[in-house]
Amino acid sequence: MITSRPALPLLQFELLNTCTGFVHAVSKRSGRHGELDCAWSPGDKAGRMRRSLETIATALEVDPAFLCCARQVHGTGVKCIDALPELSPAEPCRVCGEYDALITDLPGITLLIRVADCVPIVLFDPVRRVVAVVHAGWKGTLADIVSATVERMCDHYGCRAVDLLAGIGPSIGPCCFEVGADVAEQFRRAPGWSDCVRADLNGCRIDLPGANRASLLRCGVLPHNVEMSGYCTACRLDIFFSHRGEQGNTGRFGLFAGLRA
Repeated sequence: MITSRPALPLLQFELLNTCTGFVHAVSKRSGRHGELDCAWSPGDKAGRMRRSLETIATALEVDPAFLCCARQVHGTGVKCIDALPELSPAEPCRVCGEYDALITDLPGITLLIRVADCVPIVLFDPVRRVVAVVHAGWKGTLADIVSATVERMCDHYGCRAVDLLAGIGPSIGPCCFEVGADVAEQFRRAPGWSDCVRADLNGCRIDLPGANRASLLRCGVLPHNVEMSGYCTACRLDIFFSHRGEQGNTGRFGLFAGLRA
């Protein structure tokens, strides 16, 4: 990943950075105006997130009034946004319901996934002009939300996997994501993911970014069309929020993607 411009609190994928009419970025935990926390809950937290989103939207040159996110629930629900969702005064942006992946082909809408160790993934079809964002924690990864998203892009919008460009964003890496024997065994039994389990004298760890890359390749996405960020959130607390690295007392950074109006 590269810093789009040094003055902005954003990182972008080199693979996607030259796509015409497409905007995307991963936000850092702080910028020129202080902490940029994309976490929210009722009350002041929603107001703080709204201010963070406005700062990031300004940096991306998109309209904050057309930011869309979801109440992420670690499932496999995929929402196709074919009409602009309602905007509630009590919420920091347009919330689409309980989903972990969002897809749209509507120019002007910017999709948002919020994470602090889970894997944020952006998918873009430059042929059909369709964009998707995915939130993949270990449960979503194991349930293969990535393949569910690619399948919906193909069925609903006529995309082809071979046309897709993918960016796998900063998340907890195999260096830091230690899991119990029960979780490790579930990944060992999952077809094609046994190589993502790392076991040594210190226990078992899971390569979540690698597992999602493997899922994309199984779907038919071409290897040279997948870019990995290379960042571990738990190792880089100077840049990102990390739920595990900060013992749960942390915020969220965001993956933003959309078609310019």
